[in-house]
Amino acid sequence: MKNKLSVCLMLAATISLNLQVYAQNTCISFHRQEECNQASEEGFIYNSQSKSGLFGKGTTSRLKVVFFKGFDYSITLCADILLGEGIGMVMTDAATGEVLYDNATDNKSPHFEFANEASLNAIITVTIPGEGTKKGKAADGACLGILIQQKPTPKTGF
Repeated sequence: MKNKLSVCLMLAATISLNLQVYAQNTCISFHRQEECNQASEEGFIYNSQSKSGLFGKGTTSRLKVVFFKGFDYSITLCADILLGEGIGMVMTDAATGEVLYDNATDNKSPHFEFANEASLNAIITVTIPGEGTKKGKAADGACLGILIQQKPTPKTGF
């Protein structure tokens, strides 16, 4: 009887672990969905710093990003409906901590664009509203991605 119980417990643990790994793997390219692209105009191309992951309510995560001089950038949060609305996104200068963008002052918009005049190391902090999930409950998680796109800043003037 003990042997059967041990086998059942090991099987349950393996299935639980596999479900968590599967859930994380399905999120890897979540930001590449067509509906995630909210760029305002043509010409923006995919930036390889884009990233997706499995998130739960009440969690916060940070993504370090480098923005280069002479490019316009489009940043879009793309979240599974299970995470709800009002996801926070704050971009800060990694060197000074200065807040460069906070979507709390922009109706919690999941999208913003900017032109970069000097290279910048930045941190994008994403906060999912709500109460935290209980440890080990992968079913409480959902996918969220940050799609970063870029294009050369158009030359103006003579």
